Order: sequence, then C-alpha cells, then structure tokens
Amino acid sequence: MGERLFVTEIHVDVPYLDIRTAPDEHTTYRPGTLRAALARRVVSVTRNFGLVFAAWDLIATRDHRVLALELNPGGQWGFVPGHHHITTAIVDHLEHSIR
Repeated sequence: MGERLFVTEIHVDVPYLDIRTAPDEHTTYRPGTLRAALARRVVSVTRNFGLVFAAWDLIATRDHRVLALELNPGGQWGFVPGHHHITTAIVDHLEHSIR
C-alpha cells in the first residue's frame, strides 16, 4: 500500500490449487520480510503500473530465489490472519487522498 509493504509467509504441507482453499490444519501464516532490493522492485513495478495497492504472489524456491507469480491490483488479503493492518493502511490512504 503505497510505500508500505505487508509480507505474510504462507506454508502449506498438502497439495492445493488455490492457497485460500488449503485446509487450515495444514496451513501456517507468519509475518515475513523481503530483502531491501526486492522490496524496492516491488514498489517500483507497482508504481509503474500506476497503482498504489497491489497484492503480489511471490514464491521462494529451494535455492532461495524469489519468483513473482502475480501482481493483482484487486488482490485479496482478508483470509490472512492479522490482516487488519493492511485494511487500516488502505483506509488511511483513502482518507488522505480525498482531503
């Protein structure tokens, strides 16, 4: 959201087609971080598309590379535990942009 990044690592120990449908008992969520260079690229690409918000789907490979699967300008975040800080950032941005 703007310059603020909210990273959640999602780990699933069973096969799934859509992460949101993975069984809760096989899914763990935890706050994550991105390396500074990657974070700058995420913000830059988001801005270059003219967006202030984007939900990125990234995947870390076994050899520690990070691959971008998707940049979604209308992505979902409500299924992530503790998502209220994201919602608050969006509301803050909207409130400041209409003043």
